[in-house]
Order: sequence, then structure tokens, then C-alpha cells
Amino acid sequence: MRATEGKNLLIIGASLARQCLEAGLIDEILVHVAPILLDDGVRFFARKAGEQVALETIAVSQAEQLTNLRFRVRKA
Repeated sequence: MRATEGKNLLIIGASLARQCLEAGLIDEILVHVAPILLDDGVRFFARKAGEQVALETIAVSQAEQLTNLRFRVRKA
């Protein structure tokens, strides 16, 4: 993806994010955790055949009840 080289690209939607993750296009993941449980949805971290994605914690921060987790995707 030459158009995005050196730039940040926001991917919204678990299905699209999972596809990009499987294609090796994601360098970092930012997860916002809020104290509320929603209904069913797409499991972002579910992988085919139980494959694991190695993540490295970059930062953890909290603003009131929202917790932000930033991870780097370790490339194989």
C-alpha cells in the first residue's frame, strides 16, 4: 500500500481490521476499553486454526473510565 507509507491509517470495523491483520498490513493496534458490555459482534482477535498474533505493549493510559491500550504487532 504505497499510498499509506509513512502515514497513519485508521481502520474501523472488526472484520476489516482482522482482514488487514491477516494480510500483515497492521503495525499497531489501539484498543479502547470502556466499562460497558455490548451485544454480539465480530471477534477481532479470533484467528483461523488458532493462529496467534504476537503483540508488544507500547502504552497503557487511562482517562476517567476509559482505558487505552496500544500494541505493536510483532512480525514473524
